[in-house]
Amino acid sequence: MIAATQTGNYSMGDLVRRLGEYENLFEIGGRLAGTLDVQVVLERALENAESVCRAETSSIWELDEERQELFFRVVRGKAAGAIRNLRVPVGQGIVGSVARSGAAEMVNDVASDPRWRGDSAVFQTRAILTVPLVAEGRVIGVMQLLNPVGRDRFTEGDLRRMSLFAGILAHPLQNARLHTAQQRQFFNMVTALAETLDKRDPYTGGHVRRVVAYTMLLGAEMQLGRAELKDLWLAATLHDIGKIATPDRILSKPSPLDREEVEIMKRHPSDGAAIVSHLANPAVLQGVRNHHERLDGKGYPDGLAADRLPLIARIIAVADTYDAMTTSRPYRNGLPPAKACHEIVSSAGTQLCPEVVAAFRRLYEDGRFTVEGGEEVLRSITEPV
Repeated sequence: MIAATQTGNYSMGDLVRRLGEYENLFEIGGRLAGTLDVQVVLERALENAESVCRAETSSIWELDEERQELFFRVVRGKAAGAIRNLRVPVGQGIVGSVARSGAAEMVNDVASDPRWRGDSAVFQTRAILTVPLVAEGRVIGVMQLLNPVGRDRFTEGDLRRMSLFAGILAHPLQNARLHTAQQRQFFNMVTALAETLDKRDPYTGGHVRRVVAYTMLLGAEMQLGRAELKDLWLAATLHDIGKIATPDRILSKPSPLDREEVEIMKRHPSDGAAIVSHLANPAVLQGVRNHHERLDGKGYPDGLAADRLPLIARIIAVADTYDAMTTSRPYRNGLPPAKACHEIVSSAGTQLCPEVVAAFRRLYEDGRFTVEGGEEVLRSITEPV
């Protein structure tokens, strides 16, 4: 029998296997680099980690640099429910030690390690493989695997592969984190601008906050995706930005507007559209320009009807209408919520979109149509940095 061909200390079979591993890792790296959404990067990372080294539970801890604590961003597997809400100070436990040292560790008998703090009642840890995520020379997180599937111990090969995988993951993760930080700054700037404008009208204080919250609830109830909800948030936040061109004497008038003043007020959707056109986001432009359109074509500024009316504008219209009905003015009292709900439902098919109204009705009748509920939806689509 002919002996296996040797190259250095490795057989040809070993080299072929390692080449396959490297090709797999490079393919994974390409997939990870294809998005700037932190949550998507991390979820893809754990999905692909299982093809590199199968384990009963896999997780990625992210470093909260301000508090110097590690927290779970994503976790998969049997222990997910028990450990999802843990926070660990840097330097404590095995994961904290790896975050501090920046060196990977493999512990195949955790019970004998003095750093081990014990298990929950629903999961027993035998072995841990922990690798740091290092970008630009500093630890930004830690990847951890618990209990290899079908084996008692992790191996040096597992440690090598996961260390390579962590090196590939760290840079897409850092890029996504930076992108999220920029988004957060933009989010805060837009919110501050909208709330400052909101204060120009002394009779509708908090209008933007409430409309944004109601809009988020409606979008989530209609099962819009994460990206669509972000566009919806931006459009709802800026829906009245055109009022920056409306004279104060009209905004703060304590009596009903006359015909000429009404026509001036009606300019704010088109004025707002001109402002947000610089964002190069068609969905946001539609939401700002068309949130005062009606399903029957009698709205403004474009007289759009039925299928020509974008969904984002239909959603904002319901939220905006409900808040307008329930907000008091010096010359009229706001409607009680139950009466406003009846009016909204009665307007379906003429002024308002039936599908959006149906979502509103479900939320209202279940007691879920609240500002607090909408703000919870908003928090769910804005990741911590």
